[in-house]
This record gives sequence, structure tokens and C-alpha cells, in this order.
Amino acid sequence: MIVDLPKPGGFASLTSSSPKLDSVPLGRVLRGLADRLSIEAPESIDQTLELFLDEHERYANATRIASLSAAHALKAWAAERLPSIGLSYGFTNRIEQETIKSNLDETAPLKLVEFADDLTLIAGYCRRLEELKIEAAPHSHGLCFRFYFRGRCSDESRVRIEEESVAKLLNEGNRDNSLKKRVFTTQTQVEAECIVLRKKVRLGFSPTH
Repeated sequence: MIVDLPKPGGFASLTSSSPKLDSVPLGRVLRGLADRLSIEAPESIDQTLELFLDEHERYANATRIASLSAAHALKAWAAERLPSIGLSYGFTNRIEQETIKSNLDETAPLKLVEFADDLTLIAGYCRRLEELKIEAAPHSHGLCFRFYFRGRCSDESRVRIEEESVAKLLNEGNRDNSLKKRVFTTQTQVEAECIVLRKKVRLGFSPTH
């Protein structure tokens, strides 16, 4: 099956630069951090963060994303979103069509796209990114998506922003039993894993483990 990927801003696109009826704002983790800092420690706000968020403000088309599988939604998101951020990427999909069909879920695609977008904006702001690799593969519990952002943090202040943002990203989803997420950061790379669980598997998982 060949999936026709929508053009950015087109009728069937997954994202837009302005909100629509069923839009969901993307990049909420970094935006939330900026809003909190503006209240708690306005003297520490770097204006480049506000400029970065304004430049890359996007909204997800929830209805369109829900009509796709998690794998197809992520691939379409990457084709639309990553070039606009100026990030070169590679996407490797090892999931066969029958496996995708058996893992269809109406809520997971949007959650996966939100996670990927949050992570990309965090890494894109905090690091001098050289490349991004995305891998999709079958998993014993559903579908597994891995992200490898290569690049070093710009300075110590960005290291702190990255640490706090990643912690918030993981904490926000710790009661969601449709996804299992992990993020590892080193001096040269951000590596993340997001497993989209099959519905029948979810029932056996505690939302906090």
C-alpha cells in the first residue's frame, strides 16, 4: 500500500500555522516552560526562545491524524514538519502493512505526533543539530518508534532547558497507558523510544510503570 503524503498547508495536511476547528497545538512542553519562566523568573528568559517558538508554532489536524495509523501519521508529520525546521532526517520503516493494520488505534497517532514534535522542538532549540534518524519497527507489545538526534547543546543554559523539558515531557505522559516513552540524553545525542501499545496489551500495564 502506497500512502500519499499531504503537502504542508494543503487540504489534507497534518499541520497548519494557524488553529482550525479540530486543531491541537504542538510544542506545548517548550511553550509551557517559556510561559512558566516568564512568570517565575522573567530576568532569565532568553528572547531567542520566544522567537524560536513563534517561528515554529504549528497546530495538528486531529481529525486527519486520527484517520491514519501511527506509522503513517509519523511519516507524514516528518515530511511536513522537519523541513520547515531546517532539519535533515532519515526515516526507516520496518513495519509490514499487516502489522500496521493489527495495531490501528484512534488515539495513539496524535499522541505519537505530539511526542515527536515536542522532542524535536526541545532538541532543535537546545542543540546544534546535525541530523535526525527515525526508525519504526514491530515490537512484541505493539509498534516501536526510535529517534536519534545528533548534535551538541549550545551552552549550559540550553542544557538546563533540555533537562527540565525532557523531564516534563516524560512526566506529562506517565499516566498514559497507550504509549511507553523513554528519553536518553548525552553530550552528543538525544535518543528516544516510544512504544505504541496494542489495545489488548494496555490492560496489562499499570499507567505509572
